[in-house]
Amino acid sequence: MHRFVLAVLYIFVSGAAFAQTQPKFACVVSPDKLTLRITITNPYDEKTHCQVNCHLSGSSPGSTFSSSCGKSVPGKAVDFLLCEQQLPDKRTYGNVDSSSNAECIKPLSDAERQKEDDDDEALADRLQKEGLEMLKRLQKQN
Repeated sequence: MHRFVLAVLYIFVSGAAFAQTQPKFACVVSPDKLTLRITITNPYDEKTHCQVNCHLSGSSPGSTFSSSCGKSVPGKAVDFLLCEQQLPDKRTYGNVDSSSNAECIKPLSDAERQKEDDDDEALADRLQKEGLEMLKRLQKQN
């Protein structure tokens, strides 16, 4: 149970590394409706990974679909082109839905990075010690 609580706490704290505010982004369908252009503004000073999920109406009534892309974006980049996409067979895009969304991973500060390195090192040391203790116990049993 103790490990489960620690795992849940770790997941919760790790989630704090993601951006809390939605970055500015755009899902723009070309005038001929053949191309979808996806851009984003990185709100952080450092390069980070950003992703946009565009939700669009389909060509037949009531149909919807999503189109996503993501990659590393330079720090403070404005209206950075993530991708341009076209549907096969010259099918057309519909309208962009307001449920489209985006996120950029919040870069770690130097102190957070150092703490992660220290935590990783402490975990490796602990696992090595536990492994040696287990090996000694097994050798005593034989």
